[in-house]
Amino acid sequence: MVMLPRKDKRGSELRESFLDSNVTVQLEGNARLETVYAGSSHIGTREYQQDSTGAGQGFGDVLYGVVCDGMGGLEGGELASRTAADAFVQALSIMDPACDIPGYLTELAHQVNALVYALPSQTGSSGASGTTLAAAVMAGNSLYWISVGDSRIYIIREQEIACVTRDHAYSLELNELVRSGRLSPEDAAADPRRDALISFLGMERLEMLDYNRNPFVLAQGDIVLLCSDGLYRSLSESEILEVVKRHRENLDECARVLPIHAFDRAPGSHDNTSVILLRYY
Repeated sequence: MVMLPRKDKRGSELRESFLDSNVTVQLEGNARLETVYAGSSHIGTREYQQDSTGAGQGFGDVLYGVVCDGMGGLEGGELASRTAADAFVQALSIMDPACDIPGYLTELAHQVNALVYALPSQTGSSGASGTTLAAAVMAGNSLYWISVGDSRIYIIREQEIACVTRDHAYSLELNELVRSGRLSPEDAAADPRRDALISFLGMERLEMLDYNRNPFVLAQGDIVLLCSDGLYRSLSESEILEVVKRHRENLDECARVLPIHAFDRAPGSHDNTSVILLRYY
């Protein structure tokens, strides 16, 4: 994964609801019957595993999941992702469910960004490595998320799948140039830097992060999928949905086979692939 320093920040009705962070979707019934979680990682063809994940049960009815994808050299990326994932897991495991969860997540992201930025490189300098972050929190039937970088969060409901995060890549700036008429779509699509990250944990100043201020209200049977880019660069949304539908009654098996499907579909070299699945009953 390539990181590019920041210069100085969808179809169905279901998808539109996900993407509007100012809308709280009201659904009938709010009793949480049961939640489960599962996760899995595949090293792909890489020499090192730079993905780090975590999931668990917090206080009250809180359930959380975290996926981090490290960058900045082999051991450096591994250390960055593990530092970030461990810090998030520890903080979410003790979070008061009555707190301002979006505020808690954003403050935590800035604190962890400073931790990762302070990690020394082999030359002793700071800011030499980084990591993406995708974190989701279920509190009752309310879902909150936060993301930095290009690890993604999907919500799967019956026959629909929607990505609720955006990739913090140089393509965002290229698309803006296209909209303003300063760059052609063809040149934007051909730019070799379009997938380079412009925001990640480990920056001197973290200015671009996405989160939902108002909760998304979960429906019975919803599945939340967090993943590193190794999954969606190999499998389309429809392919991910088909795998989840096939194994949705066994979340452990679903988490196990998703990275394997991604590995089998990718020709040649394949990145680390990690997934965390959370299900609301």
